[in-house]
Amino acid sequence: MEEKYKCVLSVRVARELIAKNYELVDIEPSYRYKGKLVFVFKNTPELDAEFAKFERKDR
Repeated sequence: MEEKYKCVLSVRVARELIAKNYELVDIEPSYRYKGKLVFVFKNTPELDAEFAKFERKDR
């Protein structure tokens, strides 16, 4: 089953997605990482393709 939404913790990634007109659904506090925000985007095949372009940095 495909997810309806994708959650992003990175402000940099969220800003890039917003600039590219991907639909931001909500911003809410992270339950897993206290003090962080989660940016919730509507999941689409185009968004999945965009995620593949981002290089994940080790924490």
